[in-house]
Amino acid sequence: MITDSVALILCAALCCLAAPAPDEWENAISCTFKNRDLLFAYPMQPTQEAFRLRGRRAVEQMDTLSNWYSPSKKYMEIVRQDHPTRPTLGIAMGFEFDEENGEFPYTPASAVIQIKDFGWGGVEFSRRDTLNYTGLSNEVSDDLQIELEAYRNDTIFGRFSGLLISGAGPMGSIENGHFAVKVYRIEEK
Repeated sequence: MITDSVALILCAALCCLAAPAPDEWENAISCTFKNRDLLFAYPMQPTQEAFRLRGRRAVEQMDTLSNWYSPSKKYMEIVRQDHPTRPTLGIAMGFEFDEENGEFPYTPASAVIQIKDFGWGGVEFSRRDTLNYTGLSNEVSDDLQIELEAYRNDTIFGRFSGLLISGAGPMGSIENGHFAVKVYRIEEK
């Protein structure tokens, strides 16, 4: 026969197992793209492959470059991938942000999103990369929406959706996007 204290301990253990791991959502971007639910929970990491080293930067530098905010430029960039060292997909988001703005939710004046297939090589999310999907900037198109919901303890929370296009021709819809990412301030000299 199970005593009350044993039942309570079992209940608590089951609740802990059912709760999501704290890192599962913190510091991550999730979305649905091409009918696939994606979770991008890892910042860029250096590997042995020369084309992915980004100038042989240290892990700490790569982490900072993966989620940085410039107060002087009022711009934020977040880059995440689906695996820490062997990613198949990555996502990059850049948008206007002013931490002094206390009004939430709000829509950034300018924003862009890109999804990268690492099968095409490299971690560089550049405009020259025509084989991956990129969003039209919301300055010129209503096909991309980013809404910032909160900014607390250097963590920004938001949601996004849109239509991404590839330089190779096809389009893909990005839906149910959410992010909660701790950002680092970078001051330009």
